[in-house]
Amino acid sequence: MRKWKMAGFGALLLFMLASCDVINPEEGIPAYIYVPDIELQTNNITEGTSSEKITDVWLNLDGGFLGAYTLPALIPILETGNREITLQAGIKDNGINSTPEIYPFYESFVYTPELVSEKIDTIRPVIGYQDGAEFAFIENFERSAHLFQDVQRGNASQVTLVTEGVFEGSQSLKIQLDSTSSVVELATNGRFGGLTAQNPLVYLEVNYRSDVPVVFGVIGHEVNGLPSQGVRALNPGFVPNQEWNKIYFNLSLLINQVNRAEYQVILQAFIPLENGQFTRAAANVWLDNIKLVHF
Repeated sequence: MRKWKMAGFGALLLFMLASCDVINPEEGIPAYIYVPDIELQTNNITEGTSSEKITDVWLNLDGGFLGAYTLPALIPILETGNREITLQAGIKDNGINSTPEIYPFYESFVYTPELVSEKIDTIRPVIGYQDGAEFAFIENFERSAHLFQDVQRGNASQVTLVTEGVFEGSQSLKIQLDSTSSVVELATNGRFGGLTAQNPLVYLEVNYRSDVPVVFGVIGHEVNGLPSQGVRALNPGFVPNQEWNKIYFNLSLLINQVNRAEYQVILQAFIPLENGQFTRAAANVWLDNIKLVHF
């Protein structure tokens, strides 16, 4: 009887081990793709600066979404052999880490490597803007007659073009604040229409460095509407940053909410208050390479 029990236990153990292989089959050895970064190339005349803040790569394998990865990215792929890989540039929507998005106006990068187990395939994608991307305006502040001269709050003397500490080129826009002039609201001279005629996505690209917070948004107008009848909407903007940075403002929701025919882009720079006191006696904001992009 004991021999039968032992034989039965051995058979049961073998069955359980075999079942484990079925439930948890041994995984293959992956191949790897290494993406150190993604480079943007532009036509400086028609598309403006090639400055970018691409933080992630989104990967599709043979048309199926595989995942989003922070750059630089070492990506394991279990499927091997000849495969179609599509890489898309990812950003932080409105500069917020918790809102990663594929930037819709950048091209996808497609290639067909032969993936081999344990082998690392290094790829450095070079992309441009999509052919369908439209620029309502590109402002690099290289001209004295720049677009941002509608001072709606504050003094025109607080807004100047400077040659020191610029991001690139010869000039950047500088906004100066102090305790007596603690807020500046600045809008584009012109109004821009047709932004959502083909697609609801509208973004504002901005290079900046700043001592204080700055919020961006739009003022919506009907065609030939009076300035006083404009409807404004602002997003949270950006926080101070002592180094030049880039941000992609998603204006799509604001424009949908305002729902007017034409729009000015507006920004507000301000020294914050804390317990009824200004947090700084003086502050500066530098801006460059502002683009309004849509389809």
